[in-house]
Amino acid sequence: MKRYFIIITLILSLSACTDDIIIDVQEGPQLVGVSGHITNEYKKHQIVLSRTADFYSNDEITMISDAEVFIYDGIDTIYFEETEQKGYYETVDSVAGVIGRTYNLNINIIDEEGLHHYHAQSTMKDNITQIDSIIIKEVAMGGLQFDVLGAYAYFQSNSDPSINYLINAAINDSLLNESLLRCTSYSLAGASGFYINGPEFIKLFGELPLQMFGNDENDNPILNKGDKVTLYLYSVTPEFSKYISDVNGNIGSNPMIGMPHNVSTNIYPKGAAVGFFEAASVVKSTVIY
Repeated sequence: MKRYFIIITLILSLSACTDDIIIDVQEGPQLVGVSGHITNEYKKHQIVLSRTADFYSNDEITMISDAEVFIYDGIDTIYFEETEQKGYYETVDSVAGVIGRTYNLNINIIDEEGLHHYHAQSTMKDNITQIDSIIIKEVAMGGLQFDVLGAYAYFQSNSDPSINYLINAAINDSLLNESLLRCTSYSLAGASGFYINGPEFIKLFGELPLQMFGNDENDNPILNKGDKVTLYLYSVTPEFSKYISDVNGNIGSNPMIGMPHNVSTNIYPKGAAVGFFEAASVVKSTVIY
């Protein structure tokens, strides 16, 4: 009884505290923010440059103009130019990345303090050969039916357990996620090398819907008969998946609910920049619902 009495007394004491608690969050130096990736899709790829802001700041993000941005892959140099949108840089020409090649991002920024150089490196990981088929059907788990549809893809997964997969989708050519940071990430780990949604996979792990669709009563995108659905399967590093998790885990402005922490980065020099640069390969397939 004594132990319970102490706990109850402590709870009552804490609940009786009505004084405002002011948390003094120290302001750190303003850093360069880098966000971008290159894929094996033949298109213009994008790098976004900005400056970090204080945690409680309501000011607009400061974008970085007039930077020199280029990627070297050991064979070719890929140059970027700033678009009409400040801080957004695109490759001068359309280009497709190559699986297995290492891409070195270089950024030079000149300000009142002089020249600053930032860099990152990423190797484009292997991907699956193809998505064999996609079936869209009601989601069922443990014998229960749910009022949502799932896009079930069938493919031979890569045997490398370090590969993570990002899933994006488009309905009638309209992407659900404009940024890879909003995509769902999967790590197959012990299921690597299995034929996904094949009999053996289902027996051990159950069916795996890669994308959910729903109705007006939930947050899933609405799917109607006759819609064209395209699934995009990106092969990425575990570090990039962790970065996505870090970013999405820092959403919100209340430090008492999900205290912010240092987000992982592969941008150097460390302590001078944040963000991530990733070389990601992608495979896609389309089905009519």
